[in-house]
Amino acid sequence: MATAVGGLLAAVAVVGAVWVVAGPGAAWVLHHLDGIHDKDLSAKDRADALSSIRGQALGVLTGVLATVAIYYTAHNATTARRALAHSEQAARQTAELTEQGQVTERYTKAIEQIGSDRLDIRIGGIYALERIAADSARDHPTIVEVLAAFVREHSHDNDANAPVAPDHLQDDPDAVGRLRPDLQAALTVLGRRDPDHAIIDLRDATLLTADLRDATLRGADLSRAVLSGANLRGASLSHASMRGADLRGADLSGAKLASADLSGAYLNDANLTSTDLADADLSGADLIGTNLRRAAMRNANLHGADLSSADLSGADLREARGADLAGARGVPQFPPPDSQASL
Repeated sequence: MATAVGGLLAAVAVVGAVWVVAGPGAAWVLHHLDGIHDKDLSAKDRADALSSIRGQALGVLTGVLATVAIYYTAHNATTARRALAHSEQAARQTAELTEQGQVTERYTKAIEQIGSDRLDIRIGGIYALERIAADSARDHPTIVEVLAAFVREHSHDNDANAPVAPDHLQDDPDAVGRLRPDLQAALTVLGRRDPDHAIIDLRDATLLTADLRDATLRGADLSRAVLSGANLRGASLSHASMRGADLRGADLSGAKLASADLSGAYLNDANLTSTDLADADLSGADLIGTNLRRAAMRNANLHGADLSSADLSGADLREARGADLAGARGVPQFPPPDSQASL
């Protein structure tokens, strides 16, 4: 609208200027605007006056034409920029749609692979999903959920753990073979994902002898999971939920379990050397024979925990709550004054 009005005004100005320069407009201006009549001027003065008026009108015409030219040049440049921006946006959208289509195709193929009867194809599908999660942040949470569901579902398979050699079984009737490679691969991928994108749900999974060394499992849900004999050395499990989890004989040395929920967990004979258990909930936990040497247990909740034969040598029990240390070994003889643990 503004462009149309401006064009109309410019056209009127041009017509007026041409009328004055090339037509009778100069005489009309001299007579009606300047109030000078022909009888008041000599022929030479009249000619000079008309020439002056035409010169002024020509200047106005030149200015108007220059302004119009500048305006339309700028307008055309703006239009061109907008068209270029629109074209670039359309190109980006097309590229994004193409990329998303490729990701969807890769994802569908990977899902088919992890459902294969062949172990090597399943492992390939698992690592393909990891690559997709790295390339597409929007698909990261979905892939974490898929892999966690794969572990939860297939960890109960009859062949989830490799057979144990007969001679080994003679020495240790309770021995369990290593976790099936595809399940271990899925756990490895989950343990090194970006923890800011998704929470891992491994509730009720059976993960005997799983290797989760240095895994990042902050906030993971491992409630009632069976992790007997698992290697969790150095794993990050702060704020994780491990209520009722079976961790008998597991290696949790150096693991970070600050503020984790281990209420009712079974930790018999587990290795928690130098483990960070600050503010952890160990209420009702079975800690019989557990190695807690140099464990950081400040402000831990130990109400109802069974610490019989547990080794607490060098453990930090400051402000630990509700602990019954009768029968525990290596109990500090002179705990700090603020300790609430009962010796």
